[in-house]
Amino acid sequence: MAVGPRELDERELMGWGRRLGRIAAEHAVFAALSGPLGAGKTTLVQAACAGAETLEPATSPTFTLVSRYAAPGGPIYHVDLYRIRDPGELVELGWDDLASGEHPVWVEWAERAGPFLPADRWDIRLSIPEGGRTRIVTAEPVGRAPRVPDPESV
Repeated sequence: MAVGPRELDERELMGWGRRLGRIAAEHAVFAALSGPLGAGKTTLVQAACAGAETLEPATSPTFTLVSRYAAPGGPIYHVDLYRIRDPGELVELGWDDLASGEHPVWVEWAERAGPFLPADRWDIRLSIPEGGRTRIVTAEPVGRAPRVPDPESV
């Protein structure tokens, strides 16, 4: 079931993110996030990690590219592909392991992975409407990924 487009304020985005994080941790979901700079990708991942009860808060992995967070149900990975220029660079990040479906993975700038995105995933797009105080979200499960919960049901 697809979600959106829905306009969310920061509180709603955080609440939705926490719910996404719980479901992603339970089902080892690969979440492919896209949207412009400042659209809320990192904020959404931070909320998702909080929902999955990571032992430390999530931070942007822009320079490290991959962060691993410990959580009660196992590790959660947060990847930022902003600095990737060619999908061939994914090998150096251990992409095959990340896309294996064994653990939840949250990927910012996922479109830079091109054809290497796993077949089973959530595609989540964030955008900034005029005025910039809210965010527009759309999301859909791809392949055998579980359905994405509607933000209005949070």
